[in-house]
Amino acid sequence: MLRTARPSDQAALERLRADPEIDYFMGVDAAPANLLWRHVFLGEQSGALADLVILTLQEQPLGLLSLWDRTIPHQAAELSVWIGHDYRNGGYGTEALRLALGYAFGDLKLHKVYLRVLEYNVRAIRTYEKCGFRVEGILRDEMHVGGRWHALVYMGVLADEFSDQWPVVIGQ
Repeated sequence: MLRTARPSDQAALERLRADPEIDYFMGVDAAPANLLWRHVFLGEQSGALADLVILTLQEQPLGLLSLWDRTIPHQAAELSVWIGHDYRNGGYGTEALRLALGYAFGDLKLHKVYLRVLEYNVRAIRTYEKCGFRVEGILRDEMHVGGRWHALVYMGVLADEFSDQWPVVIGQ
């Protein structure tokens, strides 16, 4: 399930976000100077168009998905998502992405959702492709992580591509 983030989610999300694997896949160095990147900002503090908490069926937070208003008035948003360690590889990410895209293209009436992902995050790239994202470009040697340069992959999905695969149902 997804729902709008609440201030009461802050502590649980920060515990989940403290995972070094999330830093690695986001390209954040573990140096103390980067502690700000691990803080979870919600609502008006985040600057996102929407912060959506990913929940288990028991309504326990397991991650955060945000849509960033980057190209208004062009009806597009950048997506970011992370999932806590104990919830990876269980299909939660795929389901959360499908729900978020339904919201983005249905309720928010966006035309496009795009994202950036490091080339070595193969698990995430597979999930994005399952949800209809396509590679739109690759920036070579864009991010320096773990002492090496890595490519950054840009991916996107259009509203009509998504609705052809999973019809958007609003109000249910």
